[in-house]
This record gives sequence, structure tokens and C-alpha cells, in this order.
Amino acid sequence: MLRPLALLALAAAIAVPSAAKADSITGALAATGSDSFTSNTITFGEARVDGGSGSTTGTFALYLTNGTPINFLSGTLPYSQGANQVPPAISPVQLFTVSQNGETFAFFMTDYNAQFVNNVTGCTVGNCLDVTGHGFFRGTGAVNYDDSPASFTFTSQLVGDQTSTTFSASAVSAASAVPEPSSLALMGSGVLALAGMVRRRVSRSV
Repeated sequence: MLRPLALLALAAAIAVPSAAKADSITGALAATGSDSFTSNTITFGEARVDGGSGSTTGTFALYLTNGTPINFLSGTLPYSQGANQVPPAISPVQLFTVSQNGETFAFFMTDYNAQFVNNVTGCTVGNCLDVTGHGFFRGTGAVNYDDSPASFTFTSQLVGDQTSTTFSASAVSAASAVPEPSSLALMGSGVLALAGMVRRRVSRSV
């Protein structure tokens, strides 16, 4: 008798979706800042939301304005040309946070790709670096948002007689994929049917 009761409990849990589900983070933000890089490390300096009136869209536009400071991780980010994985001991690494109007957005990175580029104005091979990281955004504060898949891309530029590099960047976040209520209901009804079959078998064997 315990088996059908357990299945019935599972069906009930699946068939009732959570009503407290928070919203996902969607939209994009643009940024600029200073940094320095060697052949295998990147060190970030001061940075800010920057891109004029269109510097933020979606969820970010509800809280962030042009010029808002962005705080990158302290220390260096190691890299090699090509694909890089954040070491398991520190993955996902919190690459940066940005806060305003009671909300803090943090970008957590799990992997990234780094390449030297020369297709940017003023760049030659070896003095411009393009990095794209993948991970997720987390929003906490006024609203606790769902962790949402995201990517972060920046191009670091060393041009002419500059003594330090500058970078331009953008981050894009999308909604998390969650089961539709209709799918949850179908799954729950399937488990209920299975529970009924088990109950009939138990009854016949008694």
C-alpha cells in the first residue's frame, strides 16, 4: 500500500506549480571601463554602465541608469587563447556586480572564450583582446529574480601611446526555461494513472 500512496503524493506535488515563482532577468546593458592584460591574465579597473540613453534595456532599465558604477572581481582573471573553463573550485565565478535603486545584479561566469583581434579600429594583432563569457545573472534586493542564462562580451583595446587599456562591453540576459503549467498537469495525471495501476495490482494480489 505504501507504493501507490507515495506515487499519489508525487503526483500531487507535480500537479500544483509553485505560485511564488519570481520573474526572470531579461534585456541588455552596455559598459565601458579600464583594464590591463598580459598574454595570460586580465585585470579590471573602474567601469560603469555606458551607452547613452540605450545603455540598458529590459529588466536592467528598471533600475540602472547611464554612469552607474560596475564592480568587477578583484585580482586577475587567467585566460588562454580559445576556450576556457572556470576552475571547478570557484565555478561559477562572480565576474561583476552593479547596483542601483535597491537592486543588485551579479553576473556569474562558468566558461569563456578569449581571442586576440585586429578587426577593431586602431587595433593590431596582440594589442586588442576579445572575450565572451557564459553564465547567468542573479538579481537580489527590491526583487529577487530567478537566475537567468546570460552572456558577457568585452573588447579590450590598447591603441597608440595609451599606458592602460580600455574596454567596451555588453551583457545580455534571457528568460529561464521552465515547464509550462499544462506540461506539469500532464505529468501529474500520468503519475496518478500509474498510481491507480499499482493500487489495482496490489488489490488483486491480496
